[in-house]
Amino acid sequence: VCGLVIALVVGQHDLGTALVLMAVMIGMIWIVGAPTRLFVATIVVVGAIAAYFVTTAQHRMDRLLNFTNPLADPGGIGWQAYHSFYALSTGGWWGVGIGNSRQKWGNLPEAHTDFIFSVIGEELGLIGSLTVLALFLMLAYVGVRIATRNSDPFVRYAAAGITVWLMAQTLVNLGAVIGLLPIVGIPLPLLSYGGSALLPTLIAIGMLLSFAKAEPGAQAALKETRRPRFGWMSSWRT
Repeated sequence: VCGLVIALVVGQHDLGTALVLMAVMIGMIWIVGAPTRLFVATIVVVGAIAAYFVTTAQHRMDRLLNFTNPLADPGGIGWQAYHSFYALSTGGWWGVGIGNSRQKWGNLPEAHTDFIFSVIGEELGLIGSLTVLALFLMLAYVGVRIATRNSDPFVRYAAAGITVWLMAQTLVNLGAVIGLLPIVGIPLPLLSYGGSALLPTLIAIGMLLSFAKAEPGAQAALKETRRPRFGWMSSWRT
């Protein structure tokens, strides 16, 4: 079933989204405790399929070759990577200020979607960039906590799958922005512009919030917060 869904996405020439789906599939195979040989075989097969599609498209090959040396052609295929690095490097510690980015005005392609983190690094600096990373790490921690502290198999697997999905997409985007991964055109969850990408992400976050209510002690904590702070309020209600 996963292979069919991924094949449909690849058929639309969207290898980036297909890679995220593959990461979710591999992550779920590991989470459910599949045998190691199946896990390794899946990685090998997925890697071979991804390599095939990369080598059969010239623009994907260009991106892969540019990844090895992004500054070799700054005026051509390396334009995105070059201006992404430039935006991050000019941000300094505290950035140039919100709204004062210079690279987003015509120099950095897709500054509002794929390369929004470069603009954040330029406007908010290293401190702002690390704050964004810390928030994503907090989201990952909460997702893992929800998945490991619930006894319901559906809740465990759904929470784990959502966490793997969001973190895989985040890693692919940030890796491309800072030059650790080839550019594949994946938006950054919760930050990149785009309603079609934001809507399922918000639905997934809502599911995590719902799952969190099933944690041990969560219902007791919620009841405690609903109690009136002053005794006269309680007596007045009775």
